[in-house]
Amino acid sequence: MTYIEELFTVIPSYPGQNICLIFDKQVDISLSLIKFCIENEINLYIKDIEGNLLSLNRPPFVKVEKFSFKDKRYNLHSVLYDFIFFSYSLEDDPDILKKIYRVTKNAGNIFIFTKSDPDELIKLLEKINFVAINEIDTFRKTHIISAKKMHGWMKV
Repeated sequence: MTYIEELFTVIPSYPGQNICLIFDKQVDISLSLIKFCIENEINLYIKDIEGNLLSLNRPPFVKVEKFSFKDKRYNLHSVLYDFIFFSYSLEDDPDILKKIYRVTKNAGNIFIFTKSDPDELIKLLEKINFVAINEIDTFRKTHIISAKKMHGWMKV
């Protein structure tokens, strides 16, 4: 089991789960996550930054759409995702994390893959109101940070 596949062990195997993948080429977990979601019939929403996966042959519960961090909203619905996996750089707009917070279900989890300073990112996550923030691991100079949204305590 790879380190990425170990992350998937926190995803319970019950129906109706929605997972979002927002990834660039920094760390590519897309194939592992697609395989996991297909095996477990979990709804997967891939936000394709590069546009490489748009023509991917996939089952109906794996949806792919073109994506940009500059998009005004990351979802047509206000709250949809149980789990979000994404790459993040502190050089990006901090509003990115606010948008992620808004589309995460209550008690939803995010996993951030970053090459930025994890301490600064953790402070930013706390400010936005994420809780249970942990640095899980460092792999190939990429930090993996997890956090949880708790019951919409604060609007961001």
